[in-house]
Amino acid sequence: MDIRKMNYFVAIVKYKSFSRAANALHISQPSLSNAIKALEREIGAPLIERTTKQFQLTELGQQFYDRSVHLTSQFEVMDTELKEMARGEHLEIRIGMIESANYWFSQVIIAYQKQYRHNQITLIDTLYNQTVRHALLKLHVHGVITNQLIVDNEIKSELLYNEPYVVLLRNDHRFATKEWITLSDFTEEALIIGMPQFQTSAQILKAFEQEHVTPHIQYKIERFEMIKVLVEEGLGVAILPQKYVEQHLTECLLTRPVRSEFLNRNVYLCTMKDRTFPKSISKLFELIKTMH
Repeated sequence: MDIRKMNYFVAIVKYKSFSRAANALHISQPSLSNAIKALEREIGAPLIERTTKQFQLTELGQQFYDRSVHLTSQFEVMDTELKEMARGEHLEIRIGMIESANYWFSQVIIAYQKQYRHNQITLIDTLYNQTVRHALLKLHVHGVITNQLIVDNEIKSELLYNEPYVVLLRNDHRFATKEWITLSDFTEEALIIGMPQFQTSAQILKAFEQEHVTPHIQYKIERFEMIKVLVEEGLGVAILPQKYVEQHLTECLLTRPVRSEFLNRNVYLCTMKDRTFPKSISKLFELIKTMH
């Protein structure tokens, strides 16, 4: 039994079709069928029920599939780890990251490049819970900086920091004279917010709900940077994570604290629990955990 046949079998189950699996694997359907028949002869029992038109695994086939998924995944991780170890300090390091971490992470990169200037860092937007999990388990990224606590047996979530939300507004706005702002202040004030499906926006909307306040939402914007532009133009005010807005504000913008027990969040560094990283990648994680 070899890993290639396991991969073939996993693909067949995934696509529930020999022809679709063969296309995905870039091999002919007869070659795939022969490989599975050889695998069944090797095991000594059928893995796929062939008496009906509907695709169905035998009981042994289901057990073999469950084991194969785990083993092929472990093999892929091992293969990736060995290749990265062999490359040493000539790697592409892929990090998934929420937009609000942009500013402090740029300082991490500056410090990191002083020690590992040959490594390339690729930053990828990571917004949804399942996207984070998928990106880590499929080895698309080495780590993820996220405001979502990922609860998974294969993923480690380390708390980086807790941050409050603040109100972003123009310095000539009527809120500018306030020391702090309550959620009830937003009932008539135009609020610029992110898309509701994003974790940050969902938490803000939940805070309004918990305080029994209905905000006047004027704009829903996908990117924080565009939200900041609209605030600069005087089109409304926004509630954003403090670390995103505490630096690089233009002269016409300022922030005010928002008084709500519901408006703060945790930010985590998520990695695969059992994955071994080269020293150069581990060093980047150390800087992330100390320089945020």
